Amino acid sequence: MNKVILSLTTIFLVSCSAVRQMQVNVPKPILVQLPADIKRIAIVDKTQGNVLTAIEGVLTGEMIGVDKILSQECIAGLTKPFLNYSGLQVTRHTERLKSEHISSIGFGATMPWSQVEEIAQINNADALFVLEYFDSDLTVRDVTSANNIGTVMFRGYAKASVGVRVYLPKTKSLFYENNLTYSSFYGETAVSKALLLAKLTYGTNVLKNASYDLGNRIGKRFVSYKTWEDRVIFKGKKSVTQKAERLILAQDYEGAITILEKAFSVETNQKTKAAIAHNLGYCYEINGDLQQSKKWLSDSFVISGNGKTQSYLTIINRRIEEDYILEIQNRK
Repeated sequence: MNKVILSLTTIFLVSCSAVRQMQVNVPKPILVQLPADIKRIAIVDKTQGNVLTAIEGVLTGEMIGVDKILSQECIAGLTKPFLNYSGLQVTRHTERLKSEHISSIGFGATMPWSQVEEIAQINNADALFVLEYFDSDLTVRDVTSANNIGTVMFRGYAKASVGVRVYLPKTKSLFYENNLTYSSFYGETAVSKALLLAKLTYGTNVLKNASYDLGNRIGKRFVSYKTWEDRVIFKGKKSVTQKAERLILAQDYEGAITILEKAFSVETNQKTKAAIAHNLGYCYEINGDLQQSKKWLSDSFVISGNGKTQSYLTIINRRIEEDYILEIQNRK
């Protein structure tokens, strides 16, 4: 009964909300630009551990070999942005190399250039993306009691960390070095506590996902791509703004702009006027005119001081900066 009441309350709150959730497909500039002569890259797994790594894995409840599975998930995530958003050819070096770090959870010495050149020659690569170390952790926060069919659930925290170096064999230079971490909360079920323990021991699907997402975030630093971002618009309260809202939902942004600009010029209620200007900001962003979007969002915020509009204005200012960077990158 309580679940039914909670569901009905949620539906009521959503339906009574003054805003509507929307999305925008936003282009992102390249954060780290590779030299223009780089056409082929090879990804190298240099995270194979040693005795200290094995001890660390046992102490954290991981089976030997899980780190290899998770580092491969990280490489899969790293590879995808290059395949989807760049013209670079990507190969994976078949041999897994030993980490230079004593416990394989930090940067060790750089690879000898003779080894870099050899791997580059084997893979016909202009650059090597090397995972120098990889580490993961599972932290279980709580485990439920078994239900009437014996199923238990645990909730906790999954974290993956990796150190990446990019070597350029032609110039014998270390182009990039960074360590990155990705973490997320998770929940997972099992039909018994014994099988739950096995999942913890061998690594959960969510830990694999965390490893993949970590690699994906690294790969996206080197390419230009598009991603969906959340936005909000204000729901129409009058017939004219309700019609404009329907036009927005029908993706007729020019029609919505015409109606909203006319409505703004004659509206006397300041709250409604601010909502109209906010929605015009959204329409202009969708149409790619970020300066006009900023103008209308600024007008809206000056009128109302609304926090949602202020947050949106911050996003548009960031987009204007990114758009400028993208323009420069596209000239090259």
